[in-house]
Amino acid sequence: MSTNSQIRYARKPVTTSCLLVVKGQSIVMEVKNISASGILLDYDESYQVELKLHDFCVLEIIVNEEFNLHVEAEVSRISTEGVALKFIKIPEDKQIPLWELLGEHVDKIEK
Repeated sequence: MSTNSQIRYARKPVTTSCLLVVKGQSIVMEVKNISASGILLDYDESYQVELKLHDFCVLEIIVNEEFNLHVEAEVSRISTEGVALKFIKIPEDKQIPLWELLGEHVDKIEK
């Protein structure tokens, strides 16, 4: 395992929603927190979409009226806490706005 995959960036609590598209299906989910490397979504097993580890997803995260974030992600954890997704691709034009959204959390590493 590479050192980079063991890094856990600080997470910023965020109250917003996102559209998750997986296996040709879409669902609106609530965002619990976001970091420089991924996102945690509130996940209820009653949703019509069944998520599995390593599923490829596309997320449209609505941050505010002026900024939404379209990213590709992979399911990295499913637990009672929610579903965690690791960002695979963040469009270049959205990277700086994401860092600005994260503010002081962008460079912090959790221990």
